[in-house]
Amino acid sequence: MNLLKNAIINATKNILRNKLINLLCLGIISFTLLIYGIFTYISTNLNIITKEFSKSIEAIFYFKDNVDIQEIEHLLEKIRQNLLVEHVTFNSKKQAEINFSQQFPELKYILSEFNESPFPSSMEIRFKPEYDLDTKINSILDEIEKMNIIDSKQINLEWAKKIMTIKKFITIVGLFLSSILLFVSIFIIYNVIKLNILYRKDEIHILKLVGATNWYIKFPFIIEGALLGLFGSIMAGIILYGLLKLFPSYANFIFNLIKGVITVEVIPASLFIRLIILGTGIGLFSSLFSTQHFLKN
Repeated sequence: MNLLKNAIINATKNILRNKLINLLCLGIISFTLLIYGIFTYISTNLNIITKEFSKSIEAIFYFKDNVDIQEIEHLLEKIRQNLLVEHVTFNSKKQAEINFSQQFPELKYILSEFNESPFPSSMEIRFKPEYDLDTKINSILDEIEKMNIIDSKQINLEWAKKIMTIKKFITIVGLFLSSILLFVSIFIIYNVIKLNILYRKDEIHILKLVGATNWYIKFPFIIEGALLGLFGSIMAGIILYGLLKLFPSYANFIFNLIKGVITVEVIPASLFIRLIILGTGIGLFSSLFSTQHFLKN
């Protein structure tokens, strides 16, 4: 316990002693983790949106003209018996016309120009939410679409698929940038610890002469690296929080476009925990590597 306490005290003194270089180190770590945090935050939000889209999968199939009603009824009955289906609704051409009049009363006059309903009959299928983006659902949709009585289909998964593609792109870009900056952070901490070891070489030599173990000498430097990573992650978390809170105020136009897509008011605690774990891990790894190289037995 005393070893840890002394190591923390010595590490803190070391950080404060070399303010400029350690401040630069903290800045780079913070920037690295901030980039990671921003991309992770956007990716998480997009993932939530995709799941919301997928919870209520609805498909509308439009029938060809002059289709036998018995064929339609047979198909409807077959679909109702499917365990993946929650509800099926049939809309005749007349019902489609009524629905259009109710939804767009200002355009109702256009319908008077037609002798009969210009709209095709259709069926709406809602799948059970627990099946999400199940491949079985895709199989059913493809099977129905291939039927001779079906003219076309409309499904609400298109946006979900587009968002998923955007999410994958953002994740790849985020990982690429974060990986580069991660190596930069490791390199910087490695060299900061190296400089501190060289700066204190006389003190280290005296400690060895009085019988201090190699681990006793190394431990403060390892703690120093961990503290640099920890402080850097806390700074990144604070900056990320500030950016997300200020974003609606200083980017009203963009905010209105993405409002409802990305929530900028709710920041998951798990993201801050990940930043702290990652930052501390970077510091520990870098300082361990540096002490192993420059504090040999």
